[in-house]
Amino acid sequence: MSKFKYYKSEGAVIRDIMHFNDEEDEENINITEDKVTLSPKLVQLLRMGLADKGELQTVKRALKSGEKALNNPILRKHLLELLNKLVDAIEDDSQIWVRLRKRLTKGE
Repeated sequence: MSKFKYYKSEGAVIRDIMHFNDEEDEENINITEDKVTLSPKLVQLLRMGLADKGELQTVKRALKSGEKALNNPILRKHLLELLNKLVDAIEDDSQIWVRLRKRLTKGE
C-alpha cells in the first residue's frame, strides 16, 4: 500500500477539525496555485557556475517568482546577470548561436 493513500489536503483536514461540511468543498472552489518548478537541467547549470554559489537560492527564487521578481530590485539584478551570462554564452559559441538562429527561424 502507498503511504499516501489516506493523504488529505490541508483544507480538508481543517474542515474535518472544524466539522465544516458546507457546500464549499475543494472541488467547488476554484483555487489555482502556480507551482513553478525549475527543470533539472537548469538547476544543474546553475550549480555548475551559471549562478554564484552563495546566490543559488536567490537565483532560484527569482526564476520561480516570474514577473513578481521584476518588482524586487535584488531579484531583478540576479535575473539580469543570468540573462547576460546566457547571452554571452550564445554569442561566444558559434554552434549554439547557429542552433538558436535555426530554431528561431523555424518558429519553435
